[in-house]
Amino acid sequence: MVGHIGSYFVVLPDVALPVSVTGRLPADAERLADHPSGRPWILGRLPAEQVRTVVAGERRLMLIGRCPVPTRRLEEEIARLGDVSALDRIARSLPGSLHLVAAFGGRIRVQGSASGLRRVFHATAAETTVIASDRSDVLAAATGAAPDPTVLALRMLNTLAHPLGDSSVWSGVTAVPSDHYLDLAADGDGHRVTRWWVPPEAHLDLPAGADALRAALTEAVDVRTRDGLVISTDLSGGFDSTPLCYLASLGPAKVVGVTMTSDLDSDDDLHWARIALRAMPTIEHVIQPERSLPSFYSGLYDVPALMDEPSAAFMSTARAMARLELAREYGSRVHLDGLGGDQLLMGPPVLYHDLMRSRPLLAARRLRGYGLLGRVPMGVLTAAMADRRGYREWFDDARARLLSGRPPGPGDLFGWDMLPVIPPWFTGEAREAIVGHFERARDHARPLAKSRGRHADLAAVRTAGREVRVLHQIGLPDGPSADSPFLDDRVVEACLSLRTEERITPFEFKPLMKAAMSGLLPDEFLRRRTKTDGSTLAAEGFAHNRDEITGVWEDSRLARMGLIDPAPLLELTAGSYTPDDHDWSMEMTLACELWLRSRERG
Repeated sequence: MVGHIGSYFVVLPDVALPVSVTGRLPADAERLADHPSGRPWILGRLPAEQVRTVVAGERRLMLIGRCPVPTRRLEEEIARLGDVSALDRIARSLPGSLHLVAAFGGRIRVQGSASGLRRVFHATAAETTVIASDRSDVLAAATGAAPDPTVLALRMLNTLAHPLGDSSVWSGVTAVPSDHYLDLAADGDGHRVTRWWVPPEAHLDLPAGADALRAALTEAVDVRTRDGLVISTDLSGGFDSTPLCYLASLGPAKVVGVTMTSDLDSDDDLHWARIALRAMPTIEHVIQPERSLPSFYSGLYDVPALMDEPSAAFMSTARAMARLELAREYGSRVHLDGLGGDQLLMGPPVLYHDLMRSRPLLAARRLRGYGLLGRVPMGVLTAAMADRRGYREWFDDARARLLSGRPPGPGDLFGWDMLPVIPPWFTGEAREAIVGHFERARDHARPLAKSRGRHADLAAVRTAGREVRVLHQIGLPDGPSADSPFLDDRVVEACLSLRTEERITPFEFKPLMKAAMSGLLPDEFLRRRTKTDGSTLAAEGFAHNRDEITGVWEDSRLARMGLIDPAPLLELTAGSYTPDDHDWSMEMTLACELWLRSRERG
């Protein structure tokens, strides 16, 4: 079915809302929980196994997601609490990936995950009453909001520096920062956002960090497998999905491991997956040829589910659906992937900037190796290490660079964030909108951490959470859901607890995961040093679907909005797709274009 909305929920204050608001909610919204007054508290459509409602007197708590904590224990916990702010301790201890919604003491707390995989949005309905949801488009429908052209201009950029990625594409709908929760007055009069999560100190050495990651991942996987039903996992032979598959094989669930294989000379995933399988004799191994899936960029007009914001996921929607269809054929109810692993296990190069301040000699040696392997001149690296600009100063410079059109160089990888570039198809109106967002953000821009490496680390996790969240909205109406355990908060915390010098090195790939899986997965597997690159398949898909992409630009909704000039895009589409030179801004522009079209159908 094209244009359906998957699971969602809406949180309402304890007031009578007019039909002009409630009548705009999705027609399939069910009454999931009530206030003590009998008025509806939470509406929506959620899988029954992912809803836990806890009641202690007039205190209400709902956990949305898979929660292994016994209801009785949660009842005892909330019975002792005075107000919703006291839920911080519970929120910081729960395994899995959850939304937490609570109501007592005259307040309502609505909270997502620190990784941003589970988000919270709010909007004002009926002039003064604030309502909340995990989907921005549901709130937009309830309040009659339209897409914000200025934010769409922002979303067409190749990268979004913090805090620009938090801007909702719907006018009047506001995203709650992922380390904060929304605190609503139960009577609907007023709200605030309150910080609940603080990242851990990077204090663990490699052995202790490996123990922490192994324990966190084991618990994360157990949350998904403990019911003993069928699950499926990616089994790429890499260091993200393969450990998840192994840990799943230890539990009571039947596990189906799926390895995608292609005819590319550089694709050795199946070889490494088979080596890893020596430690997983109980799983059912499925080998799926890449060529059997729809190509990248195929089915651009046939997005089966509505996404609440643009995402690069549009370019691979047909492929993602085909993989979920395959998982369904084997009876899977949930499919685990390794998304988020790269951001957590590798870390951005700017961590060297932090390391230079704590371990300068070690940093110098590793930077020399980084420069040699990446062919980055030492002069560039030295200048980058000497840069002491604060976040506000860097943000001002980023805005100036944006206006100048000067592309980022290798030294810019060591800045506070990635530098965006305005491509030639952006109109003057789009450029003005982007500059306006930079200027407004500049007044309240604060780094996510004191050091630029740690800030970039946290920003990368949030970006991964934002992108993967939208990808998960693709799911089949009656099929398995996709799940990404690396973006569980406890797993994120375990990875971020590792000392910087143990986490980033040019000489070894993902040392933390290798240490965590030592003695569990075969030593031969843990010595893998290759990584399959899918850019060749993306280039083939681009060439195969060139006419369809051209048609998108020839009838562009973004052009009608005055945001793009299609001519440069038509020229770019007519040329060859070169992975090293491909402009990511074109992907994001295409994502915005396809998203607008999908909303027309929705």
